[in-house]
Order: sequence, then structure tokens, then C-alpha cells
Amino acid sequence: MQDAPSPPDHNAVPCDGCTACCKNDQVILRPEAGDDIASYRVEYIASALYPGERVPALQRDPRTGHCVYLTDTGCSIHGRAPWTCRRFHCARTFKALGRLSQAKRAALWTRGDVLDPAVVERGRDRYRLAREMGLDAALDADMQVAAFEKIIAATPRPRRR
Repeated sequence: MQDAPSPPDHNAVPCDGCTACCKNDQVILRPEAGDDIASYRVEYIASALYPGERVPALQRDPRTGHCVYLTDTGCSIHGRAPWTCRRFHCARTFKALGRLSQAKRAALWTRGDVLDPAVVERGRDRYRLAREMGLDAALDADMQVAAFEKIIAATPRPRRR
């Protein structure tokens, strides 16, 4: 009897440490995924992913808007980073966008609070590298696509006149 194949390593595609995600993305904490909220500097925010709720997220530096744990040398909590940080890869975001229709991508860009151009552009580069390395399958984008779909569904539609 053969063993079942191992699931792909979700972080097999190397991150180049650009920190664009630390500068632009709000990191929502996920206690159900093992994040201990008490061990982080937290603020409660409105999120496109959870309409009508305020959810725990890593604090942002009020001067820069960057994650409070981002230093000149990178993430100061890398060894105990929240689930979202450990799971995130800009290439996965780019791949997920490619699975959406042009209209849905436009809806996400129009919102102005979901996608960051620097992260998407870096994702394009890292996704290209992943494909060259034969690691496309390691970038499972299903959760990201589902999150984008949920945000799009919750976006109020413009009223017709």
C-alpha cells in the first residue's frame, strides 16, 4: 500500500523579504488557527472580509501605517508570527486574482481597501519564479479566491438611476 502524497509546502516558494505585505496589508489575527491574541499588540478593525464586525489585527504604526513589528532588519516577531503572516505569499494573491473574472478583479481594485499595487506587482514576480521552479502547485489559491469572492459579494452595488 502506498502512502498518500504529502500536501504541498505552502511556503515552498521563497519569499525575497521585500516586506511590502508588512507595509500595506492589515494582518487579521485568527485565534481558531492558533494565534494567541494576548501575545501581540492588537487593534480591532473593520475588515472587508468580515463586514459589520470589528476583528483583532496587528497594530499599525500611526506614523507609517506599517506593521508595528516591522523593523529596519525585517519582522521582529518572525519566529512567532501570526497564522496570516506564516500563510501569506504575494504569489498566491497574484495567482488567485488570475482565477477571477476581469469584472471581479475590477471590483476588488475599485474598493481601494483590498489590493495593494506593490504587493500584487511583487506577487507577479514571485509567481513567475514559482512557475519556473515548478512550484505552482504549492501555491494553493483556493482560500484566497474564496476570500476575494466573499469580499466581492459583500461589496454594495452602485444604485441605478
